[in-house]
Amino acid sequence: MSLVGLAGCASDDPQYEDLQGPVPDEYQTATAQGGTERSVGNLQSKAGVNYHDAQGAAICENCVHYIRDKNDDGLGACSLVEGYIEPNAWCTIYARHTE
Repeated sequence: MSLVGLAGCASDDPQYEDLQGPVPDEYQTATAQGGTERSVGNLQSKAGVNYHDAQGAAICENCVHYIRDKNDDGLGACSLVEGYIEPNAWCTIYARHTE
């Protein structure tokens, strides 16, 4: 799956329902770029955090909770939100990651 095919999609778009499902094993307990470990039993829903396309520089790819792509499909995960995470999306728990 490429990012080009995902551009402009909304988290509630039926075309992208597969992005709501469980992430591959390599993400299940991965550590986010800010150091938080993903815990499957404590994940929030995308609707609960108002996950949607970003409108500016505050994007998931720059968030402390983001887990970068591990299987070359162009998608990542989040240490706090369920399902696949698009690098150019945003949600209400966004916190800028600075290296």
